[in-house]
Amino acid sequence: MKQYDLQVHTDASPCSRASPADVVDAAIDAGLEGIAITNHDTLAGYDEVADLAPADLNVIPGVEVTTTQGHLLALYVNDEPPQTDPVTVIEHVHEQDGIAILSHPFDRFREYYDTDLDAIASRVDAVEVQNSRCLLSRFNRHAREFATQHDLAITGGSDAHFPMEVGRSTTVCEPPLREAIESTATQTAGRGGYLSGHTATKLNDALRMVNL
Repeated sequence: MKQYDLQVHTDASPCSRASPADVVDAAIDAGLEGIAITNHDTLAGYDEVADLAPADLNVIPGVEVTTTQGHLLALYVNDEPPQTDPVTVIEHVHEQDGIAILSHPFDRFREYYDTDLDAIASRVDAVEVQNSRCLLSRFNRHAREFATQHDLAITGGSDAHFPMEVGRSTTVCEPPLREAIESTATQTAGRGGYLSGHTATKLNDALRMVNL
C-alpha cells in the first residue's frame, strides 16, 4: 500500500509559506508516493513542484476551488474551474476528465456544505474524510459517514500550508491512485486536531497584511 497526500498548498496560496522545494523535500522525508498541489483557486505552484520532484514522486495537478458552499478539490485538471455552485464546479472538473473531491466538507470552523447534499453526492467522486486541520474529530467523522451513506470513495490530505505538515493525513491505496479512487478502493491514515497549524496560518496572514 502507498500513501498520497491529496491536499498540499505552496506559497502560491497567500495563506502558505511552503516553497515548492520545501514541499518536495517534505514529501520525500514523509515517504509519500505522491502529493496533489491544491492551491486556492489557482493551478500556480504545480509546475514548480513537478519540475523539482524526483521521478518516483507522483505530483498531481490540482486546485482547491472556492464554491458557493464549501471547498472542492479538483485533481488532474488543466484549467481552474469557476468559483460557483458545487454542482457546476464538479461538472467543469469532469469536462476536463478530472476528479472532484469534497474538501473538509463539514468543518464548521471553515467553509462547509449544508444544502443540496444529495445532488452533490450524486455527482462528486470522493469525500475528504481525513483532513489534518479539522480541529474537532466530529468534522472528519461526519464526512466519513456521508461518504459511506452515498458509497463514495474516501481520501485524506494534510491541508498543509507549511512543510512540516506534509503527510500528516494521507490517502492509502495500491497504485494507480486514480483507479483506486474511481473504484472506491482507498483508505486513509493520519489525524486531525492540529491547532498550531491554524495559529501559524493566522500569523502568516497578519504578516502579509503588514507587508502590503
